[in-house]
Amino acid sequence: MGGYGQFCAVARALEILGERWTLLVVRELLLGERQFNDIRRGIPRISKTMLSARLKTLEKHDIVSRQDGGYRLTDAGNDLAGVVRELGGWAMRWNRRELGPDDLDASALVWDIRRRIVPEALPAQRTVVQLRFREPDAAVFYLYVRRPTVTLCPEDIGLPVALTVDADLGALTRYWIGDLGWAQLVRSGAVELTGPSALRRAFPTWFSGYVLRDAS
Repeated sequence: MGGYGQFCAVARALEILGERWTLLVVRELLLGERQFNDIRRGIPRISKTMLSARLKTLEKHDIVSRQDGGYRLTDAGNDLAGVVRELGGWAMRWNRRELGPDDLDASALVWDIRRRIVPEALPAQRTVVQLRFREPDAAVFYLYVRRPTVTLCPEDIGLPVALTVDADLGALTRYWIGDLGWAQLVRSGAVELTGPSALRRAFPTWFSGYVLRDAS
């Protein structure tokens, strides 16, 4: 991307960070992702070629470095945490439009859900949760839960499912970002849970919610 030809620090920052996808790559790294494929799972619509290009640009400007077979933010990269948080907070306050179909992505939503866990709230025994969406052609996901981790898998590996979550993608996304309460989802039928009552009650307590849900 060509420069803006300005001394202004905002312009100089945008020459590095203003390209499409760049700040979302930084967001994924700030949220703890380290491997190329994991970064891409948080941004499903970016191509491998584009992600590689953006990472190379960030490396060139000493915002990202390669370590232990993955990617790490440098001090300069970690210093962008406030920028990303404030940018997201601005959108939560001033861009609260209704989410449209282009804003919804089941893969990105489930990937974000599985990394926002409350370890101490997870069941001690292995518990398999099937998460399926009502939209046509939507994938089915499996959460393999056992304190202190949750592993996301797009395939059934043959273990018995203890809890099934059947959800409307738009409604569950609105819950995740804080627009709806869990009780509202259940009462409206936008989310239906099938399994033991103890698991149905516990499920929403396993996750701490969207990182910016309180930014507004």
